[in-house]
Amino acid sequence: MKTVSILPYGVGDGGDARLSEIISACLGAGFSVAMPSSLPHPESGVTVVDGDGVLPESVLVISVGGDGSVLYAAARARPHGLPVLGINTGKVGYLAELSFDEIYKLGDILNGGFEIEERMMLAAEISVGGELYKKTEPALNDFVISKSSVSKIAAIALDCGGDDAGRFDADGVIFATPTGSTAYSMSAGGPLIDPSLRCICVTPICPHSVMARPSVYSACSVIECRAGEWRESELLLVRDGLETLPLPGGAVVKIYASEEKTRLVSVRGGGFTGVFRSKMTGR
Repeated sequence: MKTVSILPYGVGDGGDARLSEIISACLGAGFSVAMPSSLPHPESGVTVVDGDGVLPESVLVISVGGDGSVLYAAARARPHGLPVLGINTGKVGYLAELSFDEIYKLGDILNGGFEIEERMMLAAEISVGGELYKKTEPALNDFVISKSSVSKIAAIALDCGGDDAGRFDADGVIFATPTGSTAYSMSAGGPLIDPSLRCICVTPICPHSVMARPSVYSACSVIECRAGEWRESELLLVRDGLETLPLPGGAVVKIYASEEKTRLVSVRGGGFTGVFRSKMTGR
């Protein structure tokens, strides 16, 4: 029997009942279900999985929740090469392919009624004194370099291919993939980018200059970021909102396109703008 892994970390109101419906839909379609050992498993046919909660032999991973839950699930599905199907129980849920009211479609989807979209990811390397300090896990949405204190302004200098790419006094800078262009970057005034493209969007957060504007770079670019020497700044590096790393003094962060990709399940069809408008307006 084929198996699907379910990661239900954002089921919302009526969570147990919602989760039970999703499990029942999978079982009714002829699939067994794997779930993390940290969660209750009242239904028969549910396999308990330790560690990341994903059974490597699964057909796909179902994320239940909002976009944050999809990011969480994608990070756990990626090492196994598994695609992720998001079921939205949050507000917008742009990364989630189905609303909770559409779980009746699960049978057809699990039995092959879907396509796979491969989404670009970003990699980040932190160096100190020219030596590699840390290489992070890749990001599906974005890396954010921000100030460490609410009451302070961060001084951030960017370099791309040896060229000065900007010097900002700001709350921070967002380095977003096309997928992440609809997330924090959009809220900070960045452009919307078709997720089928390969590029890096750099969006300053609340810059103290009218000349500071979002920029889009080729996916071949390597962007270096460091604290500006014109102002003392303690900076943080945040990956997809899932991991926060304090940057040591003198650190240089390199941001570039990762060789790894996230595989997302697609069942809707239609273009990027139509799906985006539908999600934003609820129509």
